[in-house]
Amino acid sequence: MGRIREMRDAGTTILFVTHDPSAVKSICDRVLLLDHGRVLHDGTPSTVYDFYNALIAQKESAADIKQLTEVDGGVSTRAGSGEAVIEGVEIFDSAGEPAKLFVVGAQGRIEIRVRLNQRVDPPTIGLAIRDRLGNDVFGSNTHHLGVTMPAAEAGGVYTVSFELDWMLGPGSYSVSVALHSGAVHLDESYDWWDRALVFQIVAGEEPPFTGLVNLPVRVRVRGA
Repeated sequence: MGRIREMRDAGTTILFVTHDPSAVKSICDRVLLLDHGRVLHDGTPSTVYDFYNALIAQKESAADIKQLTEVDGGVSTRAGSGEAVIEGVEIFDSAGEPAKLFVVGAQGRIEIRVRLNQRVDPPTIGLAIRDRLGNDVFGSNTHHLGVTMPAAEAGGVYTVSFELDWMLGPGSYSVSVALHSGAVHLDESYDWWDRALVFQIVAGEEPPFTGLVNLPVRVRVRGA
């Protein structure tokens, strides 16, 4: 991978064929999504991968997937069957105030509002945190966390809160959210919303560190 980056930085054109999204996002600046030799999408790595992810969940025509360019230049991808929908996503600080800027290690809360357009089995609600390149940093959902959503008739509304400690390195991050049945969004995807919101992490008073996460660390020194 280091040699590929050296070739890229030297101006060499590289055709890289893979199913590994992390490698694509790491070294590529343009991506083609192919299906039986037909180009389905052509764009930046994160935009095309989000489209691909939505297409896999949708299992239908790519025309049902919506992609919108946001004010920060990022592209938000939305797809789903619509039996239930995500009405809004908000992020708050530890005091309960809306926030988009946090220091390393601060507490935060992400709230996801869900409305059922028709009666469905208790759905699963999940989120994924991604870095500025679109690489997954963390993801989980109510199913994996052992939280069962109460049953509701059509028109029922949920508000689900995920409380997190932002043990992340300084930088820009996005939140993607999903509403589906079962353990993963491939089971039955009601609503998939990439880049539902963007937030920033800035350095605080913690000792300097490198990387995407600030892991709790303890150091012991013993004599010989």
